[in-house]
Amino acid sequence: MRWLLRLHDGLTNASFWGATVAVAYLTLVTAWEVFGRYALQAPSDWAPDTAAVSFAMITFLAAPMLTRNTGHARMTFIAEKASPETALWLNRFVLFLGMAACGLCAWYGIAETARQVTRGVKMIAVTPIPKWVVTGVIAYSLMSMALYFLRHLAATFRSPAR
Repeated sequence: MRWLLRLHDGLTNASFWGATVAVAYLTLVTAWEVFGRYALQAPSDWAPDTAAVSFAMITFLAAPMLTRNTGHARMTFIAEKASPETALWLNRFVLFLGMAACGLCAWYGIAETARQVTRGVKMIAVTPIPKWVVTGVIAYSLMSMALYFLRHLAATFRSPAR
């Protein structure tokens, strides 16, 4: 089982590096577009389309790392005022809801990605980009986040201090 957890963490590390590359790409393509538009008077048609895809990649390739490191948004003011036992069960409930919500959305995303691949759906833009490229990354991200929520939930039963 540990090798599966290490594999999951390794994939998360790789996807975070992918988000980093997407940030670099977005920075370069935006700079090029500004230069081309204002200095050369020749705006590109591909830059805005690929920049939009890059924004999605940044968000959804980095999200599993945030969930892994419990950097996701949390409102803890109720749990902080509750007794330790109640706070533990509230935390477990929130982790379960996060797992269920991400898992359900991932399941839908996987089905939608498969549909887009089968039908060859492209984004409605100047540059024809397969839509499944973005949808697949979103589905991966949600599935990975669901697994991290499950891992955090399981950890609360091993170590109540979490």
